[in-house]
Amino acid sequence: METQMKWYQHICMELLWWFFLFISITPRCFRYYILKTFLALLLILSHYRHKVIAENMAKSFPEKSKQEIRRLVHRYYTHLGEVAVDIISLVGASERRKDRVVNWVNAKEVAEKLDGKDWIAVGAHYGCWEYLPLWSRQQMCNTFMSVYHPMSNVVFDYLFLRLRKYSENITTVPMKSTITYYLRNRNKGKGIILGLLSDQSPNLRADSHWFRFLNQDTAFIDGAESIATKFKIPILFAYTKRVAPGKYEVMLEEIYDGKEDVPQHEITQRYATRLEEMIKDQPELWMWSHKRWKHTPEKQAKYFGTSTLEK
Repeated sequence: METQMKWYQHICMELLWWFFLFISITPRCFRYYILKTFLALLLILSHYRHKVIAENMAKSFPEKSKQEIRRLVHRYYTHLGEVAVDIISLVGASERRKDRVVNWVNAKEVAEKLDGKDWIAVGAHYGCWEYLPLWSRQQMCNTFMSVYHPMSNVVFDYLFLRLRKYSENITTVPMKSTITYYLRNRNKGKGIILGLLSDQSPNLRADSHWFRFLNQDTAFIDGAESIATKFKIPILFAYTKRVAPGKYEVMLEEIYDGKEDVPQHEITQRYATRLEEMIKDQPELWMWSHKRWKHTPEKQAKYFGTSTLEK
């Protein structure tokens, strides 16, 4: 963090931390049935980003009726309430609880194959994405590089950085420092796992590449592909399924082996394809409240005079 907290911000963070700690030790039935329902009702009654959510869903699933979209919006609000409980529950969670919230379907296979090696784990703002760094507990001999986008609110930024220290082998790295950190720390005797969430809307650029994703022209952050092809390291996609309140199973699927000769944008296309399939499986688990499609090929052409769209 470049921005330092002031004394009163430190106090706010500590108060939040201790409040979260108190909630995290309450009975599971309270957290996942009473508190989750209360938070979901608050979101529904406040119409939190309702227009953005409904429009994103309607454009992504044109085959669904208005009634189906309304039900999906309500399921999404319920999911947001559950994610909040998931995150709070990680504060002060026991080692046993941390190991129970995610079932890594092929953990042994991946750990044996990539033990001591560099690789990239790509996920999305899907399910409880704050669970993904828990993979670090499966490969303690590697450094898990948890790449994050700094929040504008410095109190919450520090709070989440503190929360993400699940184990001693996790290092949190701001997105803009990804390459610098990797270059400084690779080949030092420990493998590095780069944890990236690659579904955010990237800044509009003259070379932005477009894919057909959820029925819309969509640009993707291509950082994972750029790093993987430059340094010849594998990429594994974290295919996530919710199996119970606060519990998930994750299958790590290889979408690039670090050796294959692929055309530009091919790896990102594989990511987009797998992400779309995952979203269609349990659509309410994706982060629909972001303005994911604020940029378009037409906007790119207007500002830069060029546009590319993957058909």
